[in-house]
Amino acid sequence: MVRRNSSKARRMARELSDDDRITRLPDAVIHHIFSFVDTRSVVQSSLLSQSWKNTWKSHPHLNFEIGPSPDQVSGSNFPNFTHRFLSKRDDVTELSTIEFRSNSITLRLLKKIILYAMSHKTRKLKIEFSGDKLTRRGGFDSSLLRSRYLQHLSLNIDFGLKISPSLTWDFPALTTLTIKRVTFTLQLVNDDASNSVDLFSRFPNLKTLALDDCTLSDIDTFIIKSSELESLYLIGIYHSCEFVVSAPKLSLFTYNGIARFSLSAKDLNSLNTVNFQTIYSRSIEEHSMLLELMIKTFQQLYKAKSLTINLEALKLLSMFPELCERRICPFTSLQSLTVVSGHWLPHSLTGFSGVFDYFSRSSPALKIHIDSNPTPLRFRY
Repeated sequence: MVRRNSSKARRMARELSDDDRITRLPDAVIHHIFSFVDTRSVVQSSLLSQSWKNTWKSHPHLNFEIGPSPDQVSGSNFPNFTHRFLSKRDDVTELSTIEFRSNSITLRLLKKIILYAMSHKTRKLKIEFSGDKLTRRGGFDSSLLRSRYLQHLSLNIDFGLKISPSLTWDFPALTTLTIKRVTFTLQLVNDDASNSVDLFSRFPNLKTLALDDCTLSDIDTFIIKSSELESLYLIGIYHSCEFVVSAPKLSLFTYNGIARFSLSAKDLNSLNTVNFQTIYSRSIEEHSMLLELMIKTFQQLYKAKSLTINLEALKLLSMFPELCERRICPFTSLQSLTVVSGHWLPHSLTGFSGVFDYFSRSSPALKIHIDSNPTPLRFRY
């Protein structure tokens, strides 16, 4: 009886083994399946099959995040789990992706993740601090950001980046760069040093650059020079400095920030779409100067065929009708003008007829649109 039961058990085990096709899938397929779940779940999956015991150690897609359910990593032990995982992972295996989302991140852990990504041929690195409370505990040396393999980099953190006028990041393979809530702090070696920075000139393949809600501390000139750049987003810019842009393939330019914005551009021969949204205080007495700056910016972007401005920019133009009458609109190829009004729309737009005429004089076939329900201006990749 015992022998018969033992034989039956072995036969059932063989049948189960034959039917267990998932564990016999190629490693590449297993890693692709694991890429859709967070890293803690990947580690836990090692308990499901003997053949998966060490699969997590060579998994090329790492996704660290605090999940909503109680069984996922909690905020208190999240950094410990990340440290332990990186220390026990197969150190020879290359990485394709590291995505890190947390509502609490220390400077020590941030440095560890960046260094690990830079030294393991990571192609995509995304670090996102999701908390509302500021946790900045100083900055880190931006010279850590160097890689010949990284293609996509996204930093959404509230830490500082210490930079110098001579610093240039080296990312020859990078195509997409998103930097959000980062404070750029310029450190001068001596008083005679220039207050300008040029971080992106050694990005020969950069196609998309987004600076979102960044602080530019002690910087007078921010240089953006890229031969392959196609899309540039300057969002939430609330610090006055001059942006110098040289990008012959740039087709999309987006700006959202203070009216005291200075742009010096050249080689924008491919520019097609401009989104310009500004804010200013109605109590200040410098409206004419702000208007001059805005028109000067428009002159730098004159090749655009599609222009979107917000109601604040329209109002600023309407404050000086005589200036609009004297000046020639720089947009000589403009085909479409969209005014973003937000939730507030004047009962009549007749007060802006002079502004519309200003844009139409250089483009008689201009089509004007009013957008009262715009999509929030934020860049995501």
